[in-house]
Amino acid sequence: MLETGDDTIMSRSRIGSLALENPLGPNPEATSVYRAVHVKQRKTVAVKLFRIDFGGTPQAREFLTQEWERLKQIQHPAIANCFGGGFDGGQAYLAYEFIDGETLAEQLARAGRLSWESTLEVAQTLTDALEYLHDQGLVHGALVPEKVIVAGFSHVLLDMRLNRYASPFRHSNASDKAVLCRQAPEWIRSHARPVNSDTQPIQTLCSPQLTELYSLGVLLYQCVTGRLPVQGETPQQILENAEQTVPLSPASIDMQCPVWLDKLIMQLLSKDPQQRPASASAVKLALAEVRKRALSKAGVAEHVSSGFSPLQMTSQDEKDQARQLLGRAPVKVDEPKPKEKRKIEFAIAWHDQPWAIIGGAILTLAVIAYVAWPASEESLRARAETLIASDSIFDHATAKTRPLRQLVNRFPETENGRWAKQQIAILDAQQFLRQIAMRVRRDLELDEPDDQLHRKAQLLVEDGKINEARDVYRSIKPLLGNDPEYQPAIDAAEIQLAKLDAATEEETELRGLFQERLDEANQMLSKGKEEHAALIWEGLVEFYEGEPEVADLVAIAKERLAMINVKP
Repeated sequence: MLETGDDTIMSRSRIGSLALENPLGPNPEATSVYRAVHVKQRKTVAVKLFRIDFGGTPQAREFLTQEWERLKQIQHPAIANCFGGGFDGGQAYLAYEFIDGETLAEQLARAGRLSWESTLEVAQTLTDALEYLHDQGLVHGALVPEKVIVAGFSHVLLDMRLNRYASPFRHSNASDKAVLCRQAPEWIRSHARPVNSDTQPIQTLCSPQLTELYSLGVLLYQCVTGRLPVQGETPQQILENAEQTVPLSPASIDMQCPVWLDKLIMQLLSKDPQQRPASASAVKLALAEVRKRALSKAGVAEHVSSGFSPLQMTSQDEKDQARQLLGRAPVKVDEPKPKEKRKIEFAIAWHDQPWAIIGGAILTLAVIAYVAWPASEESLRARAETLIASDSIFDHATAKTRPLRQLVNRFPETENGRWAKQQIAILDAQQFLRQIAMRVRRDLELDEPDDQLHRKAQLLVEDGKINEARDVYRSIKPLLGNDPEYQPAIDAAEIQLAKLDAATEEETELRGLFQERLDEANQMLSKGKEEHAALIWEGLVEFYEGEPEVADLVAIAKERLAMINVKP
């Protein structure tokens, strides 16, 4: 295994044609990934570094060269691009697309777990990427929260490799506990080696694609529940738990999780690979069905509140299904044998006493009422305002799908209902602008007319052609018409126009203040107070030089200083 040479890396500022900047990741001191800039192209990248002991063998160098050439061919919106790699002295490196954002691991550390709506967004994006890879016979091999980053309102897989644990250029072993806890039982059996043992792993045939679908199930389970389905202290213990322990269902931990999403995640976590979905394409279809059905509010608590109750079930099969839904074991009932006389017991257990039954029924109804009781209009708005004020796009998505949508549906004619509708439009517009920024950053084509118009206006703003940019933004609504599909683009144009107007007002105010100071300096000069005038001009030059809005006025201040032979 070729490890990072942290001391060597930290002591240098350049590798190949890349100028190293700052380390990336939550633990900068132990990272092997750095932000870097290509010296000639001035392009920011994320570079992963490896130390090559003794310069590396020709076979190892050829292995990595062939890998980065293949990685460069992988092009998918949800997979960070690889630009290639190289060797420099005793080090090797791979250069990837740099994506600025929060990782899924950071979001889980902050929030504990995600809403089922946000989990569904993660699942759909990653499944689309896996479908692309699996169709080419490839796997990512490390579906962990640290390697999923949020770009705009989408998610991107980082650190794509061809054969992560077989490559001589790697930073983790297949037997690492953090790796094993996220792998399928058949994968652990093939790769794990008991601690302090020379025994080789048992080689078994397993489909890499089906194994990766299990890892996807682990990731989604963690998103919904905030925990891993399988854990252990040693590889052998993890293997035993992975083969024998059935985790609690997500719906039994998060009562808001729709039963269809719960069922899909548990199917992905099946011990038998043949019981998992047949492919990433099958998972993709299942997720579409989950989204469709979830619109009818399919949380377990909502099933209970709408009449789904064991009290209404008469057959034992129905009761067992309900208990399994809640993560409980079915009750085994022994049928009496024919012609066998049953002994009548006159003693009544305490839980069969009338007072216990009535008390339990009251408690059950109280719990159901608490869970199912709809939130008030004021509490929904307060919840929405808190989520919108957050910097997290996951919180924004939750605000849109939960409190804001409930306000619109339940209170459409009230002030709060109208406010919620406006906030949804703003969030949709912000999402539209983020998606454009993401596509531009990743050099993807802008095929849609709304994308192209917005990008044209953005380029005009960058060139300082503000009035022309305003004209483009104003033309978006007439050109796109009343098609609801383009409403986010139209709303985004209104937002951008408001920003330009605000910037113009600030610029006008700044120029007015600057001109007042120039007039004050001129008055001082007319009274013979050159030093006072010079101090004013020097201050203006020092604080505002480089500001394009007042560049002409700064030039005037410099001219005045030159007239009295005082250097700025």
